[in-house]
Amino acid sequence: MRNNPERLGASLENQDISPVPVLQEATGDFSFIEANDIVELPSKGVHYPEGHILRANPAIELKPMTAKQEDILVNQAYIKQGTVVDRLLESIVVDKNLNLDDLLVGDKNALLIQARVSAYGKEYPVSSFCRHCYEKQEITYDLEECVIYKEATYEDGIESNEDGTFTIQMPKSKLSVTLRFLTSADEKVLAAKKKKYEKYDMEFSDQLEGFRQMIVAVNGDDKLISKYLDHMPLQDSKYLKKIIKAVPPNAQMIGNFECKSCDMENEVEVPVTFRFFWPDI
Repeated sequence: MRNNPERLGASLENQDISPVPVLQEATGDFSFIEANDIVELPSKGVHYPEGHILRANPAIELKPMTAKQEDILVNQAYIKQGTVVDRLLESIVVDKNLNLDDLLVGDKNALLIQARVSAYGKEYPVSSFCRHCYEKQEITYDLEECVIYKEATYEDGIESNEDGTFTIQMPKSKLSVTLRFLTSADEKVLAAKKKKYEKYDMEFSDQLEGFRQMIVAVNGDDKLISKYLDHMPLQDSKYLKKIIKAVPPNAQMIGNFECKSCDMENEVEVPVTFRFFWPDI
């Protein structure tokens, strides 16, 4: 609209037209605000389906944790439901279009480790037992030195398939077993199933149900999975446990344990305890 006093039916003559004071923008030193973290995924994105956002761009941006996230960590309802970790990640992942249930377990571990280091620092206190003298002691690990990113590892005799699965031959039965990598959604399914079984005091095998989630075919046939698991030889079971630990991509925490009582030193997998996200308890 033009500034035309005649059209407005008024005159600006003899009126105070001094400039309206402008409110000064609030100032302060916010140099303490940390930049976002970019987490490169251990999987390199190659195990996600074609067209998935993480296959083309295998990195996730995380906001630093604040008091808001601390409220999530102490929320008793989330803790009781077992959803506190997922709620935490949902609140700090920048890309809200990313479905966190799609994350491979190893990639999710990488996010959690980075979130913890950014929030509480690299020092991680753990109560542990010496494997030699069984003496309990406090060990403080440096997470920046402990964390190892491991890509999918295919040894001789393990066939990597184009669809992201892999195939192995079992040592005792000589059957060909095809497996996939577990996702965050798979972990939730297993947890819900276990809770339901325990509610009705029914026997639940974490190991067998984990196998059932990972195996997609036996000798190329998905209808043989249940029958094979019901009759799986012990030698096959032990080999499968070894493969499940060794092959998938992961973010591992490996530290050096030095016993203060017997001076025994050995390399150990750093355990994740309640003090990982609650270090002051």
